[in-house]
Amino acid sequence: MKHRWSGTRIASFACPAVISAVLMASPVFGADEPDVSSPPVAAPTVATESQREAATLLQGMAQYLAGLKAFTVNFRSGYDVVQATGQKVEFGESRVVTMARPDRFRVEEVASDGTRDLALFDGKTLTVMNADSNVYAQAPQPGSVDDALVYFVRDLRMRMPLALLMTTRLPDELPQRVKSIDYVESADIDGVPVHHLAGRSEDVDFQFWITQGEHPLPLRVVLTYRNETGQPQYWANFAQWNAAPQIAADVFKFTRPPDARQIPFAVQRLQPAGPAKATGEITP
Repeated sequence: MKHRWSGTRIASFACPAVISAVLMASPVFGADEPDVSSPPVAAPTVATESQREAATLLQGMAQYLAGLKAFTVNFRSGYDVVQATGQKVEFGESRVVTMARPDRFRVEEVASDGTRDLALFDGKTLTVMNADSNVYAQAPQPGSVDDALVYFVRDLRMRMPLALLMTTRLPDELPQRVKSIDYVESADIDGVPVHHLAGRSEDVDFQFWITQGEHPLPLRVVLTYRNETGQPQYWANFAQWNAAPQIAADVFKFTRPPDARQIPFAVQRLQPAGPAKATGEITP
């Protein structure tokens, strides 16, 4: 059943028609939902043994993720939406990510109200599909996954939570973001031993739970936007990581559903959008 909440929430990849544009670009920064297009974390200058260990573990995760040629993962996430009354209301979504570097990805999303969206990149074109409205938008974007994600978030103004974790630039981006980091504890998530790390960036408190051993993968992330009204949180729980998947080629092929209608991205109605530069940023 679709949710009937009368308060404020923000859209995911796409949302229903407003005037003439059906696929609206959700703002990267907005009052309704924290910016979760990239996790603002990094390896800072450290002094204690605990801090050095935490920085090493975080950078190890970044290098491992960036080095994967392909992967699949499912994750469920939730985010607080602070209402005008100060009340926090949590919404959620689940995603299935399929990545094949250097130039293909597929992200399937189901929001907490049942809305289904698809973001697809085949090395030449970015496609976003809203299954419920049976509409899709496309934009030419030759290049790598990194280029496509920059273009998606920065230029098309669409949401892609934790996009930075999907890029090969992750190890280079991390050192620029953190102010402090420390090791919390050795913990357990559903029987899997993990390292629990906590730190701060300029505006965000973050926590990572990273699997122990030779394959350091994030199993949980929590971001707290401490300078935003009500200090809203974003969290994500990861499952079914596969670092060596067998992916069929047609996974990244967009097949137009019967009677589906093509429409422009909202920003395309305002100004022409060109391919993203390789040096662009995930966030403005």
